[in-house]
Amino acid sequence: MVPPYPYRAKDFAVVKSADGWFHCFYIRNDFTAPYDSTERDLGHAISRDLYNWIQQPTVIPARVDNWDNLKIWAPTIVLVDGVYYMLYTGVTYQPGVYDHYQRIGLATSTDLYNWNRLDAPVFSCEDVPWTVCDPTEASTGEFRDPFVMPAPQGGGWLMYYDTHPASAPSTYIAGVAASNDLTHWTDLKPLWATQTAWSGSALVESPHVFAHAGLWYLLFTGDGSQPLRWMTGSDPTGDPAAWTQRGTLASMLGTDTHLWFASEKLTDGLVDYLCFADYDRADFRKIIWHDDGTFAVTNPDLLHVYDMSWSSPSAATGQSVSLVIRSANAFGQRVHFAVYAEHADGSEEQVPNAAVQFPDSLALMSATTTFTWTAYSWPDPYQSTANLVVRITDWTACTTPIAVAPQPFVDIGSVSNRDGERYVPRELVEFSRRPAGAGFRALARSPVSGIAMLVDLRAPASLRIDLYDLAGRRIRSLADREFPAGASVVAWDGRDATGAAMRPGVYFARLRSAASDRTIRLLLER
Repeated sequence: MVPPYPYRAKDFAVVKSADGWFHCFYIRNDFTAPYDSTERDLGHAISRDLYNWIQQPTVIPARVDNWDNLKIWAPTIVLVDGVYYMLYTGVTYQPGVYDHYQRIGLATSTDLYNWNRLDAPVFSCEDVPWTVCDPTEASTGEFRDPFVMPAPQGGGWLMYYDTHPASAPSTYIAGVAASNDLTHWTDLKPLWATQTAWSGSALVESPHVFAHAGLWYLLFTGDGSQPLRWMTGSDPTGDPAAWTQRGTLASMLGTDTHLWFASEKLTDGLVDYLCFADYDRADFRKIIWHDDGTFAVTNPDLLHVYDMSWSSPSAATGQSVSLVIRSANAFGQRVHFAVYAEHADGSEEQVPNAAVQFPDSLALMSATTTFTWTAYSWPDPYQSTANLVVRITDWTACTTPIAVAPQPFVDIGSVSNRDGERYVPRELVEFSRRPAGAGFRALARSPVSGIAMLVDLRAPASLRIDLYDLAGRRIRSLADREFPAGASVVAWDGRDATGAAMRPGVYFARLRSAASDRTIRLLLER
């Protein structure tokens, strides 16, 4: 992914959305501009195949009237219940008060185009007692490059970042913080395994952590002629004894990596990618894992299936139904299938393709291929109704379940159709529009404390959100203000207007504006 001249990409984050697009958000460095006149927003590009990229409008611009007024750096993104949460580094400059002071901010989105930010940073060196922290000195206010992942023990999040330790202020070290809601972070510890004495590098930037086959991997950008370094360990927050220093990535890969920095790992189905900044671009390589925990990298597969959809959500045994396969770089390629039966509890069981008369593979000759299947139920085509899911064998794409019933056909009507208007339109112009379903809903899962609701708007609007009990009594106003376009998360802490805790039970939140009046049901548990 090469940005247009005169920009180059630095630290970035990449995610794959539900509609099959890869989204890359990157620091946009104008190498022709003075230092204080660039890196003032994040570049955004999309791709179907990791090869061909289409630049989109930039996001998260520096706000001249807020704390992130100078620079925008180093995004990291997590997805929870349909909401994307981006943590990023914002830099503040205010003469005599803040000199290039770096802190971590938070933004939310549901479409990856419209982002709403909190008005204050969520984490800074002031929250970390072991670091150097002087916002009036540029060299001692360095606190950047967040990487966020779910805590391995569950129930929260971990953030890795880089800063200066007070014990060795001329060096960098990775720190670890913890949070239950992504908005309130507490210092967990310095990751001493990244200090110079153990890592062999006085520079530690852009740390990121992931697990594979029971082993934790930590990659970071260090000093020297081959910047990317790696270590493995048994505990992602462990002391130095829990980690093994593995040296430079160049030594393991047997290739020159002197222009590589700021690595990320992307997982798509069963496929892992090593992603990294490569001088002026974001680069993507498929990981080939070895049994000893090392790995090689190669170019991504050219073929990428990004959507598979049925012509109907249900069919009877013996009835013809079409599977539409949309893919990039398809001509002359062959795609391989695996079939699964979906059980009532949400679990899946792999079904032999031959048992339902589905082919093991199919040759693709164009970007859109239509395959006609004679539906066949399982395990008994004359007695059983089966909800079947077809996946690409590397799990990078799958269908929604199709309900296959025995003869005579009974339309059980229990599977949602992904065809027609429910699809996000694929024309590029549609990516600037808000998706269908924007509005007001409760979030089944959210990192925000309390009961969370999503307000998702096509345009800014003045909204009032009130809370009612089952008897229709208004017990509290949750919001009465102007909301920006895009995704905003509103939380209820389970208390009434006086601050008293409400009893567990069912409540209702009502959203009103000049153009809308919507009510949703909330369940307050103990």
